[in-house]
Amino acid sequence: MKKWFAFTAIFLSSYMAFLLASTPLALVINNIKLPKNIVLQGVSGSIWHGEVVKVTINNNAVEKVKTTVSFWSLFSLAPNVQVTFGDAMSSGPEGKLSLVVSSEQFTLTDVELFMSANDIARQLPLPIPLSAQGNVELFLSELVIATGDQLSCSKAAGEVLWSRAGVVALEQNIKLGKFTTEISCDEGNLFAKVSPKNNLGLSFDGVLALATQKVSGKGYLKPGAKFPSQLRTALSFIGRPDNQGRYQLRF
Repeated sequence: MKKWFAFTAIFLSSYMAFLLASTPLALVINNIKLPKNIVLQGVSGSIWHGEVVKVTINNNAVEKVKTTVSFWSLFSLAPNVQVTFGDAMSSGPEGKLSLVVSSEQFTLTDVELFMSANDIARQLPLPIPLSAQGNVELFLSELVIATGDQLSCSKAAGEVLWSRAGVVALEQNIKLGKFTTEISCDEGNLFAKVSPKNNLGLSFDGVLALATQKVSGKGYLKPGAKFPSQLRTALSFIGRPDNQGRYQLRF
């Protein structure tokens, strides 16, 4: 009798695993209420190995999103999802990440994101029209977002690099050098601090309020010896300098 129960339990467990493994990802997605600013196109595959042709977030497209779910992670009630997206042949960002979801938080680790600097520049309220050159690279060793009554940043460690930075503005091709930004948490918000060691003399603090999804930032531009001469005529568009020779930036 015990053997019969054991065989039955194994059979039922195997059958349930088979049903889960063969469940279409599209069926799961159709039963999830996504935020209005997120649109998925071309969902295929299973919940274990899925693919989405395009994910649009606030009019920003991410192509060729592929997901792999660890079966063993389900036993800890914290599914682990490996995600890759984009490639060198498609437009939009490219990268990978590991996502662990629990009832209290979701955790991103080993995040690598590569994105055109101009795709970012087009979304910023810049004082003069310009196009940015080069790629921006984001590396996060860990990002923990609490999902209680509202989203809150619990832990973040990483950096953003813009190497060989440059812009085309005022009919000039201007080289800016290298920019480094440190990512952290500040009072539950995601915080980005631009190192002032750059050719522009730019120091800037950006904040993403996760609870409201609002972005804000403030900082200064302090032209020094390495400040590109082509941009000095554009400083008047920013405003007047303070008594320390700094031009205030805010959005």
